[in-house]
Amino acid sequence: MRRYLIFIGIAVMCLSTAGECRKAMDYKYPLWLTNSSEQEIMIYINNNGTVLDPIYPDTTITKSIKHISKPIPQDFIIRPGEKEIFVESSGPWEEKRRGIDTLSLVIFSVDTLEKYPWEIIREDYMILQRYDLSMSDLRKLDYSIAYPPTEAMRNMKMWPRYGE
Repeated sequence: MRRYLIFIGIAVMCLSTAGECRKAMDYKYPLWLTNSSEQEIMIYINNNGTVLDPIYPDTTITKSIKHISKPIPQDFIIRPGEKEIFVESSGPWEEKRRGIDTLSLVIFSVDTLEKYPWEIIREDYMILQRYDLSMSDLRKLDYSIAYPPTEAMRNMKMWPRYGE
């Protein structure tokens, strides 16, 4: 009888906690962007091909975005007033980017991307905003970035600077 009660107790505990467990592969760690401007925008992680291959502190816009077709695919566009996930990680950002503290993000006007060749955009640095955010900055922002920058972003690295 005692074994039976122990078995029932263990079974109840297992069943009651089963719904709370997440498989590691099922969980995503998103980065969000809120577009509070009046124009359609696109965000780009400035890197050499992958999120784990950054170029910071070099702030030159890389050539790897060149593959984006025109017109810009609707999935890449963040419309005025929208908050969208722009990239997800399968693990915590701090773990995925171990040893790489700064994520360089570039925001473009979709109109600019549609009108001008990539070489001109790159040469003339035709961007709306660049954020160079540390992992600490991302945590403070709860992994949710805004364009234009908010007061909470005032002391974070960006170009043009906050308020300019």
